[in-house]
Amino acid sequence: MTKLRERTAKLAAPASKEDRVEAIRRALTVLILSAVALVVLGVIMVFSATAPSSIGMVDADPTRQLFASAIRQTIWAIVGIAGGIILAHIPYTVIRRVADFLLALGMVLQALVLATGGEGVGGNNNWLSLGPVSLQPSEFLKLAMIIWLAKTLAKLPLQSLEDLRALAIPAAGFAVSIGLVLAGKDLGTGLVFTLIAVGMFWLAGMRGKHIFWALVIASFGAAILVALNPSRLTRVFDYFKNLLILPDIHEPTQGDFAQFAFGTGGLWGAGLGAGKEKWRDLAEAHTDFIFAVIGEELGLFGVLTVIALFLALGWSLVQLCINQPNRYAQLLTAGAGLWLCGQAFANMFVVTGLLPIFGVPLPFVSMGGSSMMSSLFMLGCVVACARAVPGVPESLKNRSNIANRALAVIRRK
Repeated sequence: MTKLRERTAKLAAPASKEDRVEAIRRALTVLILSAVALVVLGVIMVFSATAPSSIGMVDADPTRQLFASAIRQTIWAIVGIAGGIILAHIPYTVIRRVADFLLALGMVLQALVLATGGEGVGGNNNWLSLGPVSLQPSEFLKLAMIIWLAKTLAKLPLQSLEDLRALAIPAAGFAVSIGLVLAGKDLGTGLVFTLIAVGMFWLAGMRGKHIFWALVIASFGAAILVALNPSRLTRVFDYFKNLLILPDIHEPTQGDFAQFAFGTGGLWGAGLGAGKEKWRDLAEAHTDFIFAVIGEELGLFGVLTVIALFLALGWSLVQLCINQPNRYAQLLTAGAGLWLCGQAFANMFVVTGLLPIFGVPLPFVSMGGSSMMSSLFMLGCVVACARAVPGVPESLKNRSNIANRALAVIRRK
């Protein structure tokens, strides 16, 4: 199977250095444009989705700032973009050298959530208060785990990956990371961690039969965690009960309210800010279920736009991965794609009723400073890896000069 993946990579790789550089430049352009579009759309939709709670708080206390949560989200987006730009200009070798420290820091912060009791929603303890700032360490732990797994797996010879003993160290790092997350009862985030790790292990060269048994064990563990939690069990039963029937208008579930939102939106939507479900019983409209608000206010057009942007983001990450000559950079880029696009489609499947409800945000779109910043930092690391490919920095610089000259001509005219 490893040989098959190597052959596929060779077939997909460009024929020359110039083709490789051009492919990376094109992919970086798509990556940046799609990410910026998602961030802008996300900030706009957070303003819309938080309108009910924001207006209610101002009515109760006129001294409070209107749209305070959405303004904070805008600030976090700006911080995330600035941090991503800084990381994009740091040599990826520096990021690789501090991988152990980043993972250890992420684990310590996640452990502090458990030690302090944490703050959470729906029974999940996943927030850490640091003075006036609240963080969700699990989001930064995803970033740290991807960087660390890429480093650890890249150091292993391909032949050794067929021996489970060679994978003991990366498997232990993943096990501790997901264990800390699951100890806070956050099964949804734990599933995302599993998606990332399984994908990276497989792409690194782990044998298919070992992946299969790992998935069997993970599925068995997830089933036990669902069975032991009445809330999770109810959600799973509701999912299978409602899978092939229309939403219940008498005793609607959270998923039913989301379906009402999509149904109201139609083709073009009710209009930005004009959605009704966020004023009623659509819980987490500004976080996990913001995709339903998009469906109601921007209609099918808005939904397809979001899907197209994530597909473009995924395409760009695949292209960057294929054209990367460095094994560490390949694995890091692949991990970014598994996280950001995998979590995005998992969220959209949940909101549209294709999966049982489990809480994960829509990257770049859902409200949450930790999610926004960690996602943008991840893309900064990916860009840093792409910029390290010989010829890419010069290509980007030349393109920039061409663009500047064109703008100068336009201004003269």
